[in-house]
Amino acid sequence: MTRRSLRDRTRAAIALDPEETPELEPTAEPGSSAPPTPQAPATAAQTPQETTKRPSAPTPRPAATRKAATAPASETARLGIYLTAAEFDAAKAAYLADWTNGGESDTFTRWIGAAIAGHAARTPKQRAAKAQPRGRAEERTGSSRSFSIPADTVARMRAAITADQQAGRWPSDSAWCGEAIGLAAAAARATNGGTLPTPPPRLPNRLVR
Repeated sequence: MTRRSLRDRTRAAIALDPEETPELEPTAEPGSSAPPTPQAPATAAQTPQETTKRPSAPTPRPAATRKAATAPASETARLGIYLTAAEFDAAKAAYLADWTNGGESDTFTRWIGAAIAGHAARTPKQRAAKAQPRGRAEERTGSSRSFSIPADTVARMRAAITADQQAGRWPSDSAWCGEAIGLAAAAARATNGGTLPTPPPRLPNRLVR
């Protein structure tokens, strides 16, 4: 093949001869020397984060109903009784004698409660026949003793005092209880052969056979 001269090649380029047109390198857009910035590939749509569902607060249960005391004997009432030193010592001695002779009251307070309950079980006429007048001493020789008595026993005592008032007797609470304790001590003395033991200055909290 005859080699063309430079003039012929120039003419062919001007005439856009497809066979002679050299392949031109891609050039950047005019006015910009920086290469084209490649587009970032499209990212996948993010999966929406599942909203954490907080468990609902449990419905509060209604407060438990408090149970009322079912055993009346467990309910007690404080009862103050005025006793002289001799009456108090006699009551303690009678308590010990009754326990020795098979009594069921294993505490002094229970013995006092039993004496009051026994007196309340009598009729107003029986209480009037056994009552012994208690004159007011010129000097105060005793003191008020406080006992925790079953509430139902105190209620029976109140009813008995009301019955005595309707029958014409008007004893105070302390005088009525003093009668009950004195009669219980006399009964214990009779059961024990007419005597009572000498009680210690301080009684045991509870007697045990």
